[in-house]
Amino acid sequence: MYTMLNNQEASKFDLYLPGRLVASLHYKIDDEANDVMFVYCEAIEDIDKDVHCQEIMKRALEDARGRWLKVTVTCPIALKYMEKNAAES
Repeated sequence: MYTMLNNQEASKFDLYLPGRLVASLHYKIDDEANDVMFVYCEAIEDIDKDVHCQEIMKRALEDARGRWLKVTVTCPIALKYMEKNAAES
């Protein structure tokens, strides 16, 4: 079971499976523009790295929407995730 933590000091979301970090998503927040930019997603483990990155993106988008933030994306992995999910909805 995944757990995502918002590491605000490092400006990144960290995704964990029990006992280990599996992915991180680095972000920048512009409070004045009410915007979050997803800058870089990285899988820590090679095994299931696509699954981990998809899961962290899903959770990060839910977090941003829950805080009414506009989302800007520069990360290629994040862009791929958003394009795939836009096509499926």
